[in-house]
Amino acid sequence: MANRRRIIMLGLGNSLVTSGVSSEFNIISTSPDLWLQFNTGQTTVDSDSDGDSDIQWADSSGNGNDATNATDAKQGSFSDGAWSSADNSDHLVLDSTITLADAYTIFIVFTVENTSDTFIGGTDTSDFMRFGQANNAATMRARHSGATNNFTFDTNPSVGKGMFKISRNDDGDEFTVTQNSTTLCIDAGTVSTNDFIVGKVPAGASALADDYLWEVVIYNRAVTADESALIEADILTRTSLTAD
Repeated sequence: MANRRRIIMLGLGNSLVTSGVSSEFNIISTSPDLWLQFNTGQTTVDSDSDGDSDIQWADSSGNGNDATNATDAKQGSFSDGAWSSADNSDHLVLDSTITLADAYTIFIVFTVENTSDTFIGGTDTSDFMRFGQANNAATMRARHSGATNNFTFDTNPSVGKGMFKISRNDDGDEFTVTQNSTTLCIDAGTVSTNDFIVGKVPAGASALADDYLWEVVIYNRAVTADESALIEADILTRTSLTAD
């Protein structure tokens, strides 16, 4: 049976002061494993050589792991520098899956609806992360290679555009989620130590519907506190998440 744990969420909001970002800082200096960058590398290609144009979001990490979808009816579109879905079957597929073992860190900016928002996952249902599990705004589900953890929030995530950081430490016994650099939860319980496989953004039958995805940055390691501060401030500034 999936583990269900209580999580304390604090200080929710869709904004953050982003001062102090060095004009010389670039996420590429932190060697991400994947970087789907806001308003960058968004084009069309004939990925399956069928004569039709398929959207592609080029990987800015230098690893060449681009995201695309050759199925015209499920590829969504680009709008104002973000990827936009028409319904919950739309998604992008990475050229190669990423296996996140032990510690990992994910930064992602998307529209939160709290109605089964499956915002990242593998090529099947063995791996995914979802807010609003079963359309319950107070829940989150994370599945690592088939092992499921259900979380019940004391306070719901803020609805609308937000930047989330999801991380697991080296021992696999601490799972942390933040929204716009404010800590939402630190679970020091029994989060699965299984690998997390990333192959789609978003993912699953309950993917983002009529929503937007602005940026995805993934590390197969724990980023340092100093790195995280720079990365988060940079993303928030570039995607126009600013202070109230």
